[in-house]
Amino acid sequence: MKRRLLSALLAAGMAASLLPTVACAAPVSYTEENATLIAFSDTGAAASGQYSGYEIDGTAVSITDAGTYVLSGACADGSVTVKKEVTGVTLVLNGLELSSASTAPITVGKAAEASLLAAAGSENTVADSAGANDESAAIKVKTGGTLTLGGTGALTVQGNDKNGIKGAAEASITVDALTLAIDAVDDGLSCDDELAILGGALTITAGGDAVKASPDADDETDPDTVSQGDITISGGTLTLVSAADGIQADGDLTVTGGSFDITANGGHETALAEDASSCKGMKAGGALTVTGGSFAIDSADDALHADTVSVTGGSFTLATGDDAVHADDALTVGTADAATEDGTLEIRITASYEGLEGTTVDIYGGDIDIVASDDGVNAANSDIGERSDRFAINIHGGDLYIDAGSDGLDSNNDINMTGGTVEVYGADAGMDVAIDCDGTFTLSGGTLFGAGMTPTAGTQAYVAVGSTASFGGGRPGGMGGGRGGMNGGTPPDGADAAADPSGGRPGGADRGTPPADGMEPPDNAPDGAAGSAPARPDGMGGGMAPESALGITEGSIVTIQDGAGNTLYTATALGSMSSVIFSSAAVEEGATYTVLVDGEAVGDAEAVLGTGGGMSSADIRTEQSAAALAAAAGSGSAGMVKYAVSEGLRGSVDTLLLSADAARQGVVRAIGEKAAAALRLLVGLQ
Repeated sequence: MKRRLLSALLAAGMAASLLPTVACAAPVSYTEENATLIAFSDTGAAASGQYSGYEIDGTAVSITDAGTYVLSGACADGSVTVKKEVTGVTLVLNGLELSSASTAPITVGKAAEASLLAAAGSENTVADSAGANDESAAIKVKTGGTLTLGGTGALTVQGNDKNGIKGAAEASITVDALTLAIDAVDDGLSCDDELAILGGALTITAGGDAVKASPDADDETDPDTVSQGDITISGGTLTLVSAADGIQADGDLTVTGGSFDITANGGHETALAEDASSCKGMKAGGALTVTGGSFAIDSADDALHADTVSVTGGSFTLATGDDAVHADDALTVGTADAATEDGTLEIRITASYEGLEGTTVDIYGGDIDIVASDDGVNAANSDIGERSDRFAINIHGGDLYIDAGSDGLDSNNDINMTGGTVEVYGADAGMDVAIDCDGTFTLSGGTLFGAGMTPTAGTQAYVAVGSTASFGGGRPGGMGGGRGGMNGGTPPDGADAAADPSGGRPGGADRGTPPADGMEPPDNAPDGAAGSAPARPDGMGGGMAPESALGITEGSIVTIQDGAGNTLYTATALGSMSSVIFSSAAVEEGATYTVLVDGEAVGDAEAVLGTGGGMSSADIRTEQSAAALAAAAGSGSAGMVKYAVSEGLRGSVDTLLLSADAARQGVVRAIGEKAAAALRLLVGLQ
């Protein structure tokens, strides 16, 4: 396959040497001395010039030998075919309008190699006919063939039967420096084996996938078990509108540059049925790797999706009805060995169900804003199960601003933070919090502002003030008191009661303060409200939504100060926060820090290290379930026993026969995760 690509480049070089002015020449540059001119009409084709490697049968032209052939004229039912295994062919389109009533107007035969160039200043159209194309494409490259499209003119391709441009098994198609417009009933630009886009301006409207590389491995008579289904894009401007995927590679999809405007199935507001076909922005069956480019993607399904995803450069604006960036396995954002603080990686997720999701999520860098109706960053994989040692969110660097309707950071196992800046908001009701993990939360570096689960391990101290009301009091591990129940509720001397109303980070703090413009809310959040959060839950399981014990509501200015009154961090809350967790390099273990809300001190606490003394997310959830069950079912015994029997948990009946008071104390945790899940279902929690 690599040899075929080299052959294509050599063929293009041969074409350039034979006709050095093809790409930029006016029509008068083509003469019978340097090319063969073929003029089409509805009654036939006339040819004259240097090369004799052609055959004409009415309006059907066959190219049988190498050479440069300039095609012009208009024909309602004609065709050009580069015959099997013929190489070194350059087809120059110079004002060609070619349609066919029964086949592909342009075909590259098996193992043939050709370049298709649009002459400078020329406009060309190639179209097939609906329901009457034996090749299922307006331009067809047969098995093992190679086609390179280029030139500085314009080419319009109309795939009225099925596809616009299609390459078969082991075929290779390259697009470079061409103004190409494709309108196709099914796929726009498709090749089973290798598809490369080096440049040009591509506008594609497709009833299927706009750009695609997908071997026909399921063909019952001749399955393609050889083609890779790889797509490589290094430049160009692509405007893609598709009913299915914008760009789909069954193999690997690699993007190093280019400008992309992709709309898949009407965009993120399209409601999809359970059995809807895939309509993702960019999708790969193998690895999706992006190192550069500019991307505006609005998709009904995931914006970026692959088995493994690596995004280390580029500028992204993503709106999706599902996940913005989804990896079935590993998701990597930024690079471990190169800084991205220079603005080379920017991700703006303006609408999503979940923002970033993978089995393992590693964030090394980038400026990332996430708006999600469910989880902001999620480490999970339903194919693996509810819990796995593979699940982890690892934050090594970068600048994350997360506005989530459910959990902001949610790992079904561990969260590890060693660097970067994270400002995270999530639901403040029942089961959902800004920071949530079912394993160990290790904090050893970076700057963190959020709420929810406190760190349980790590080398960097944190301060936590307040508690979620339904938890029933402060948590171990450094949680301070809330409004009305705290000790020392007066701001320290010298505290600035007038917090920055803009919500920008203070620029005058002595240390540990992120840049003032580092964590702005997204400018183009859903529904046109700049930086607005998705609708937040009203509560889970019948009135479980607590009011913030700290008095934090949407728009509240939350400030973290040290004992001397120095401001370490300032944020504008996106909703209720019943606790505040903060950590940075400036936080010293054993020192006392104060949280102010709109200039009023609401709590203080001593900074501590995560030592495992706090409750895990799973423990908190089980305690919530037990408390809700007790409130809903009196003593709770009958309901718990009934569900235990229905779930086959008879061995746990003795444990379940607890009073409501015992359940409230968290004893139900002893029955294990399965029973806890059963209890959550019983009381309507999710």
